[in-house]
Amino acid sequence: MQPQPQPHYETLFVARQPVLDASLNTWGYFHYYRRCLDHTYSEFTDPLQATLSVIQCLPACMDTCAQPHRALIHLPGPALLAGIPKALGAGCVLPVIASDEPAGPEALDALRGLRADGYQLALDLSGPLSPDSPLLDLATIVILDAHSPPGGGAGLAATAKALLGRGLTLLAKRVENHEAERQARSCGFTLFAGHFFREPRTRSHRKISAAETTRLALLGLLSQSDPPVDHLVASIESDASVSYRVLGLLNSAHFGLLKKITSVRQAVLLAGWTTLSAWLRVMVMADMTPSTKARELLHLSAQRAKFFELLAMASGRREQAGSLSLLGLFSLLPAMLDMPMERILERLALEETLRQGLCGQDGPYAPWLGMAQAIEDTRWDDMAQHALELALPTGSVADAYNESFQWADRLLSALPAPAGGKGGAKR
Repeated sequence: MQPQPQPHYETLFVARQPVLDASLNTWGYFHYYRRCLDHTYSEFTDPLQATLSVIQCLPACMDTCAQPHRALIHLPGPALLAGIPKALGAGCVLPVIASDEPAGPEALDALRGLRADGYQLALDLSGPLSPDSPLLDLATIVILDAHSPPGGGAGLAATAKALLGRGLTLLAKRVENHEAERQARSCGFTLFAGHFFREPRTRSHRKISAAETTRLALLGLLSQSDPPVDHLVASIESDASVSYRVLGLLNSAHFGLLKKITSVRQAVLLAGWTTLSAWLRVMVMADMTPSTKARELLHLSAQRAKFFELLAMASGRREQAGSLSLLGLFSLLPAMLDMPMERILERLALEETLRQGLCGQDGPYAPWLGMAQAIEDTRWDDMAQHALELALPTGSVADAYNESFQWADRLLSALPAPAGGKGGAKR
């Protein structure tokens, strides 16, 4: 019997990683090009074509190409000389120049031309750089590795001090935890990229408030595939803020209902459970996460939910689509509420296997979360390995990822702010 050929994953991936400012609001996004082949890491052979691919994919990320967010893109020499950044303008693209990229006279002239046209430039500093380097005179932002900097913490502090003395803004990348964030702040960094914002801050006396208890109860109800209408209506109506925004949202042009909604019961019956539950889940989670990092976490959790749902449908797992959607949606609740997942799940009625998956235990849900995290961290070989383990159809991962990203963008752009509050940071 002939062995079955392994599926190949050769689809273009453009991953987007947030950059947060000192208040943990979204400031911009790194965009990375990678290609996966046979679950091994594969570098591109044409850096100019790779950069063009990233530029072409930016409009799919609806809010990335709109101010005030900047799209940070690494530019190899050929892309710089070809004037690629001008495809989207200084208000969108922030070119990133590698410090180890040869900077000859032509490249320097191209960088000076970008600065003259209003572009900011970021210098990704991977090692020692002469203080006389013309790159430092052209850059407005310097990116340093907070995870494994040359010379350790002392070397990072010394480098940061020298760069701050030149009036440069510092961006710390690979910030893995809150302690690394704190250390970077102490060195003068004001921009941060890394995993830390997806982790909960430990607060020993953190308790679930009465309002959070009410919202978790509603989340539990929304987790059911077919909850009793009377219970659902009563739960929504018990929270004036949620009721107000449900009616406002469903009566908006964005939602597209032809008949004006005048009651919560009517909304539940007319809007359709599948559509309404998706909006309500994210809306309720937004109410529970008032921190400035909440909007980015909401987008990521909503995107994961849709990503898993689409892959379930594409791989013949239709019966698992609902559970996988909840897995993605609830996977970042610890970071949102700053408390352990086990305590949160005490208030949610979920089946045991799903609870185990959310708690990071081995089981059928572990590869799904592993795959999502690998994409978000640009670990493409790990992503492809998880995709092969789950026997996902060729090309389905990239298609589902791109569609889910656009879906999450649309969802959050239409999500109204809490009544009487400021809501999350604008995207």
